[in-house]
Amino acid sequence: MPSSRASPHRPRAICAALRHGRKMLCRRIAEIAAGPDDMVAHGFATLVAAVEAAFRHEELIMETLGYAHLHEHREENAVVLSALHRVLPDVEQGDHVLGRQVLAALDEVLALHRLSGELALTVAAEPPEPRGARGRAARATLHVATRRARAGGAG
Repeated sequence: MPSSRASPHRPRAICAALRHGRKMLCRRIAEIAAGPDDMVAHGFATLVAAVEAAFRHEELIMETLGYAHLHEHREENAVVLSALHRVLPDVEQGDHVLGRQVLAALDEVLALHRLSGELALTVAAEPPEPRGARGRAARATLHVATRRARAGGAG
C-alpha cells in the first residue's frame, strides 16, 4: 500500500503548486483592488470563496504530509477567514474603502503565509538527518538519487 508521506523529491513540486495557487490569489486581489469601486463590491465574495478553497487545499496537503503544526496553521487560516467574513457584508453594501484596506492586508498576509507555508512543507517532508559515517553515506546516496530523479535518469 503506498504511503501518504511525501518522498524527498516531492516537496519542491508541492511547494511550487501551493506557491502558484497563492500567486493566482494575489493576482486576483490586485485585479479587484485596481478596478473601480463596484468591482470591489462585486468581486469580494468570490475572492473570499477562492481563499477558502485555497486554504482547504493547502491544509489537505499539509495533513497528507503529516505536518506537525497543522493545528496552528488551521488556526491562522481561520483568523483570516473570520476577518474576511466579518467585513464581507459591509464591502458588498458599498464600503469600498474598507474593501480596499482588507484587500491590501490580505495580499500581505498571503505573501507572508506563502513563504512560511513553503518552508513548513519543505521541513515536514524531509527525512530526518542520519548520523555518523553511515549517515553521511545515506545523505550522499539520497542526494545522488534525488538529482537523478530530477534529471529524469534512473540509472
